Amino acid sequence: MTVLIAILLGCAVAATWLSALAILRMPRALDRLHAVSFLNIVAGIAITAAGFASDGVSVRSLKILLMTVLLVGFGAVITHAAGRAMLLREGRSA
Repeated sequence: MTVLIAILLGCAVAATWLSALAILRMPRALDRLHAVSFLNIVAGIAITAAGFASDGVSVRSLKILLMTVLLVGFGAVITHAAGRAMLLREGRSA
């Protein structure tokens, strides 16, 4: 079980590094938002799965699941709002 948790947390760290490299390589701000959204979803799911692998179904793992659902949901809304604001401010060159 410890190996599974280490693999899941390693996936979250790898997704973080991959998103950081993508943010550095992408030329436009609107493109960078995709890397941030990717990180939000992949790392959230990996950490939630690690929580369930560690504790099974418990109060703590259900709280992690709730936080991940809220993070993914509100993260999508915030990303959309930020992208829309950049598009309105800078036009298609954003």
